Amino acid sequence: MKVMIVTTPIRPTPSGFPPFGSLTLVKSLRDSGYDDVEFFDIDGNRPSFEQVIEYIGETRPDILGISAVVSTAYDYCKRLSLAVKEILPDTLIVLGGNMGASANVLLRETGVGLVVLGEGERVFVNIARRAEQTRAPADFKDILGLMLIDENDTLINTGYEGALPADQLYDIDWDDLEKSSDMGLYIRMHDENADAGWTEYSSHIDETRRQGKRIGLLYASKGCVSRCTFCHRWDKGIRFIPVPIFMQRLDEIIERYNVGFLQLADENFGTDKRWLKEFCAEIKKRDLIWRVGTRAKGMTLEVIEMMRDSGCASIIYGNETGSARMLEIMEKKVSIEDNYNAVKWALEAGLGSKVQLVLGMPGESPETIKETIEFCKFTNTILARQNPNDLSINYAQALPGTPLYEFARSKKLIGRDLAGEEEYLLKISDRDAHDEYTTLNFTDYPKLICETWRPLITIVVNKYYVDKFGLAQYHSVLFRDTDYFRKKDESGYFANPKRIMETSGRGQVDDGKEFIMPSLLNMVVSGRWGLALISYPNMAYRMRKALLLQVLIKDLKDYGLAHAAGLSREYLTYQVARVFKPLGFKEGYKSLRKIVDTDIGTLPGDIEAMNALRKGR
Repeated sequence: MKVMIVTTPIRPTPSGFPPFGSLTLVKSLRDSGYDDVEFFDIDGNRPSFEQVIEYIGETRPDILGISAVVSTAYDYCKRLSLAVKEILPDTLIVLGGNMGASANVLLRETGVGLVVLGEGERVFVNIARRAEQTRAPADFKDILGLMLIDENDTLINTGYEGALPADQLYDIDWDDLEKSSDMGLYIRMHDENADAGWTEYSSHIDETRRQGKRIGLLYASKGCVSRCTFCHRWDKGIRFIPVPIFMQRLDEIIERYNVGFLQLADENFGTDKRWLKEFCAEIKKRDLIWRVGTRAKGMTLEVIEMMRDSGCASIIYGNETGSARMLEIMEKKVSIEDNYNAVKWALEAGLGSKVQLVLGMPGESPETIKETIEFCKFTNTILARQNPNDLSINYAQALPGTPLYEFARSKKLIGRDLAGEEEYLLKISDRDAHDEYTTLNFTDYPKLICETWRPLITIVVNKYYVDKFGLAQYHSVLFRDTDYFRKKDESGYFANPKRIMETSGRGQVDDGKEFIMPSLLNMVVSGRWGLALISYPNMAYRMRKALLLQVLIKDLKDYGLAHAAGLSREYLTYQVARVFKPLGFKEGYKSLRKIVDTDIGTLPGDIEAMNALRKGR
């Protein structure tokens, strides 16, 4: 039995996150007696599509497992599965990952035969055992954790397999990654200039012990204590890897790859305070600098100081908004006071932090944006050493398996039938949440107005910082964090304006090697409008009243006349309509999940087997 597990391209450039999901499948298969298992890292290696198909055709796997961690890879997965099915009709193609929430589309419109629901380690082993006798998808309908089409052309949901014990989570063999990929992509050398943030806020700053060290990445937990209405994930609840097991894995990459810096991939790190105390005590012994993301709720100054003492240099929160009303829509289960305090305490304790926002959820309005601006004015100007552009502002992206996606279907922003859903999946393929072009408008305001909100937040917050600390200090932190406008590789993790600083291009250096700010005209002519906006904060603030026109011109330049004309028509129609009809979010400021489940309910024509996937876990 030959099994191949492949990744799919997630972003325009390879992701620096090791493909733990794929690697755990490989190891679980081997542990179950399947030795002929190969990992093909398409995302990391980026071969051409023709090379991918040629190699898979030569290898001739009996089972091809496609790891699709994001729904924005739909177009690639469709092309891949159909091409493989054409040359290897007897190969069973299995898809796992969050894209599986679109199981009906995948099973009807692509070459995929089975879709795995939730964790795939146990499910995939069961698939391999059954595939020794048959590869007809209908013959797998007694295996938990699958969606498939049976012999009567009916969509079948077999339910969920039991969750893995915490000590088995993300259990991988690094040899598999070494054999298939460039390890420099996943465990790279620390760069003193590009990675200055690692040491700038660390209490463990002795650089003599950091020279030649690498940056590693591990997970310490899986899942989430919350169920944000825009977030699609399979896992129910949260499981923390026992500290002794985590430390064994950490010690392995320290020894194997000379790791001295650790990025924890968790989003809910340390919500179990007893676990966190044990973790901090153990990691402190290893003298690492580490960074992490977590929730604002439950953070205290004492906890943050404990983390800093153990080597933590940065805590990033998913604040998402500065509006209490929007927190309700998002079902963040966190108060606006939690958001304010968590960032304040992290910075005052000497740690780095960045605010991440999601704009444009249903109910977003100029009033909620003003509340978010006030939040960011506070959080991003607490200390002079902060860069006020340490903001990552995404738009709400409707992903299958979320209340936001179902809200969009109910409003007919996404087609309700099979063709309409696939059309949307193709539209957002290879598009990130920071992309304003494919972002749907869930608000009561025209899209043109919505597109002004992100630059407006940046403009007002930067001006507030300049007024508080001065233009010279602003330029100092801007130059520091852009490495003097030298072009760097995009992490793929942040949206604008933080993303602009990562991709700022080249600065100018005179004969005396002194840095010179690129001219405003140069930036505008070269199309670097975002960089001009953050480089000249006073000018940007004076021009903010013309932001609507600026955004329209940018849309015209980037997306063409038809798109810009459509935005203009919608805006003019809105201006006329508002004279006769008052605006207001009629659904009310409560969890979008309640709005979808209670106020809207199941949409006509929806297939019962898909209902559990549409609601998420």
